[in-house]
Amino acid sequence: MMSTAISVKDVREALTEDGFYCIQDPRVGLGISEMEQNGSQFSPSSEAGWEFCKRYVLKYANIRTTLESYKWCRLGYYRRIAEDQGHIFQLRKGGEKPDILLVHLWSKGSRAVYFPGSHLIPLKSVRAANRMWEVPEAALERAGIKGREIPFKNGGLAILDARLAFEMRHGSPVTGGLVVGDELTAVEDELKKWPKLVVPKLQDPDRMVDELESERINIHFAVPDKN
Repeated sequence: MMSTAISVKDVREALTEDGFYCIQDPRVGLGISEMEQNGSQFSPSSEAGWEFCKRYVLKYANIRTTLESYKWCRLGYYRRIAEDQGHIFQLRKGGEKPDILLVHLWSKGSRAVYFPGSHLIPLKSVRAANRMWEVPEAALERAGIKGREIPFKNGGLAILDARLAFEMRHGSPVTGGLVVGDELTAVEDELKKWPKLVVPKLQDPDRMVDELESERINIHFAVPDKN
């Protein structure tokens, strides 16, 4: 967990068994610090936000190697989630198919709590104000699931099953949600339920796709009207 080198085999095994895999990565912490110091927005609709997304999610070696281990991958969710200590969330309810991954990018000094195995069982979560699902701590306790706190002293990242329960104990992770799978039709059908990401007005859609340098990885996006 202290190394910045990622083994795809280790990641895939961890996602299946624990529901998450994380590493310490000072480059991620530095990248977030630079965005904050410059007053830049993380939203992909801004030039700086889109460049950050490409650099640290879609083209970042420590993440991309795992994404490319799936036949198809589409980014359909991207935002910075505000810290909410004392509350436990999941992006997707447990018990469903494991075809959505999350990427958490953590700033220096962040602390996250992940609940191993929580992706494998249905939890009585309820829709929260931040549009995620909030998981009652009592439900995890009844299931015998205990949280594992991960401190990111100099920044880091996590790749997790979107059904996994987690707490943002300190820090606001930049979060990407990706639909993955071996059947393109199934991936596209899932994305029909998702609002499209808005990218910068100045972007040429064809150029955006070419920049990703992969037929497997793409984004679910709309270009705003230039008028």
